[in-house]
Amino acid sequence: MLANNNDQRTFQTEANNANNNNDDDEDGATILDDGLSTIDDEQNDPYRYPGSGMTSAQAAALRSDAQHYHCFTSSLLLITFMISVIVASVRYFGNPQILSGESISNGSNGGGGGLGDLWGNAAREKINAARFKSTLEYLISRDVSLPSTLSAEANSGLFGKSYTPQYQAALWMARYDPYRISIPSPTESSREDGPFKQRYALAVLYFATGGTDRWTHKMDFLSGLHECMWVNQFEVNGIANIMWFGVFCDGEPDMMDTAEDVFWGGKRTVTGISLPPNNKMFGSLPPEIRHLKYLKALHISREPTLFGTIPFQYSALKHLGLLALMDTSLSGPIPREFGRLKKLELLMLQGNQLTADTTQEDLDFLQDMTSLTSIKLDDNTQIIGTLPNKTLSNLKNLKVLSLPNCGFYGPLPSGMSMLTELAALNLEENSFTGGIDMIMGLTNLQVIYLENNMFDGTFNDTHFGELTDLIRLDVSNNQFKGAVPRQLFNLSSLVVVDMSLNNMTLELPSEEYFSSLNGPPSNLEFLSLHSNTIMGTIPAGIGRLKNLTMLDLSINEFTGDIPSEIGQLEELNILFLGNNKFDEAPMPEWIRNMTHLTELMLQGSSLSETIPEWLGELKDLTFLDLGGNNLADMIPQSLGNLTQLMVLILNENRLEGELGLGELAKLETIIIDDNDLTGNTNAMCEHHVEYFISDCGANSTLGVNPELNCTCCTLCCYDGNPDCNDREWFGNHAARKEYGYGERSYWDFGDNAGISASFDYNGVQDYLKDLGLLRK
Repeated sequence: MLANNNDQRTFQTEANNANNNNDDDEDGATILDDGLSTIDDEQNDPYRYPGSGMTSAQAAALRSDAQHYHCFTSSLLLITFMISVIVASVRYFGNPQILSGESISNGSNGGGGGLGDLWGNAAREKINAARFKSTLEYLISRDVSLPSTLSAEANSGLFGKSYTPQYQAALWMARYDPYRISIPSPTESSREDGPFKQRYALAVLYFATGGTDRWTHKMDFLSGLHECMWVNQFEVNGIANIMWFGVFCDGEPDMMDTAEDVFWGGKRTVTGISLPPNNKMFGSLPPEIRHLKYLKALHISREPTLFGTIPFQYSALKHLGLLALMDTSLSGPIPREFGRLKKLELLMLQGNQLTADTTQEDLDFLQDMTSLTSIKLDDNTQIIGTLPNKTLSNLKNLKVLSLPNCGFYGPLPSGMSMLTELAALNLEENSFTGGIDMIMGLTNLQVIYLENNMFDGTFNDTHFGELTDLIRLDVSNNQFKGAVPRQLFNLSSLVVVDMSLNNMTLELPSEEYFSSLNGPPSNLEFLSLHSNTIMGTIPAGIGRLKNLTMLDLSINEFTGDIPSEIGQLEELNILFLGNNKFDEAPMPEWIRNMTHLTELMLQGSSLSETIPEWLGELKDLTFLDLGGNNLADMIPQSLGNLTQLMVLILNENRLEGELGLGELAKLETIIIDDNDLTGNTNAMCEHHVEYFISDCGANSTLGVNPELNCTCCTLCCYDGNPDCNDREWFGNHAARKEYGYGERSYWDFGDNAGISASFDYNGVQDYLKDLGLLRK
């Protein structure tokens, strides 16, 4: 619908430039600011008569000298004035442009200068005053805005006059809008006054959210262009992805554009408002948006200084299909009147300060919105209660239910099993309990995020087997019991499985099971089962998961040998197997061939003998954790080749000799205490190290001297003090993933660090594309 916007904009701009070649053609907002200043001074005398600086005697002499000329000059001035009045009157009343008011919009003053200009300005002010009076009368009589918002007296405050957005918009429409739209009479039909209300509502939005002095991008708001051209193109993230932001329009309701109507003639209908994120909006949403009665989409995001409540009047927007008010400071309840929005498909209110209590039926109105396909209330911590069973069971078209980081609790309702179209379920960071069997029949599910709750169901081998479209599954940090369902390894679409931090104890599927899989190759890339109590051996069949890039089986009860088949995972970047009960053995040499590894954690894995020299060949390593083993002898200086290394953990071994490794300039964390290292750390201290723990402490009572001289250590320990560094440095699975699973942005050793789910359902963009807001 916007394919010809550039041509339309060029045409309209050139037309305006051709007709506007005078000082009146300022930006509408600038003129309004000037106009408000003028109104403030209307009660002051605009003329001043400064003294001449002469004495009284000098002035008397001057008057005496001029007395002879007084009669002559007075008569001459009177005759000249009368002639000028006659000429100006003829010019004024003989010019149809002035009588029609067109001179105000194009700057014409009827011709001539001097007294003609003064006469034209007076006529212009008279017309503008009448327009403003008519505007206020119309807005009040037709309940377009509350009378209290349109009263000049109501705008007076302690520091003088401050004008409401409604008053400013009315003043701009009447006096300063170059478009000069006609003012409807109070008796006109709603169809006839639609163009005026449409432009007025958008002007109120502009003033109510700081458009005059706050908005970074004005998008031609309050220009002489038709409001359907208040829209600009933006390049997204510096790439060739063009997005439109501003005001978007159809033709008249239920009509297509025609060549004759390409410039609209003032009858275009606003169907979408999508404003650029981080536009520095300041203020609150005005109720006047309700007058855009054909509006289909309202999209505002990332505006932290947009506050106040969501106006309940928006429930009158019966054509609204998308309401996206995301990452702002909106507060208060979601209006129950929204149950009237029968066509709403996407309700996106995440990242606000909204309130609701489902036990008080605050969200029951959703059951009437049967067209909903997406509900996103993420990060509204004051939305609390249990999920209402009846409400969910009515939403048969729902595809996305996203409620993370709210205050929900209790078991999932049985009505959730009715959401047969559901493709994405995100309930992370709540206090849900019980099992999740009611979602096992939702065969369209592609994304399940349930991490950081209190679910305590029991898994068996049949769970998730019917969810053949499943792509991502994260149920980490709950209290699930039982076994890792073997059906997960038979889902060809599955990419992410995170079942860490639960209470699962049963063994992984056997090697025979993996050998029996005859379906398509697994697409699994991310498998995390850490912090359970899974027993038995690691099946060699893990080596069949050829697409794995991240494998975390640490902190379990695995026994036996580490299977060499893991070395066949050529795409593996991250391998964590530490803190299990493997048989004592040297570091597996098959790791040498895993040249793509960036992170390796074998802490507490019963490793013996020495750190092999070949470890320095894994030059992409950024994280190496071999702590808590039985490694002896010197640290191989070949580790100095690991120039990308950021974390090195070698504590609780039997290492000796000099530390060295001064080449590792990127190291941020070094944990080497509880060894027999000697010398100094001067080479390492030349770099910035955030965490540095070594045996550099002393105890005179016990006669213990420092083993290492460390001037930059953040913690000094000594042998025989088990309480010095008793912290578990499980940095491997504590890294936050801001851009997706397996992609680290920084290391975090905090106690509450966890994997952060990152996903995008693209629901908003798809809907905006359908409206023409985005290029398809």
